[in-house]
Amino acid sequence: MLALAAEGHSNTAIAARLVITERTVETHVRSVFQKLGIHESPLSHRRVLVVLAYLRS
Repeated sequence: MLALAAEGHSNTAIAARLVITERTVETHVRSVFQKLGIHESPLSHRRVLVVLAYLRS
């Protein structure tokens, strides 16, 4: 899921590709953000931060 997000796919596209609900994708993405210590703020671009974390691993 992280790889698909890093490729720029939307939650809807990820859900369709993995044959799961969009809500499940949202839950997993939220979990990834929490595990990486990426918190939501008005100035944060959480998907960009996830891509950077993915590329560093």
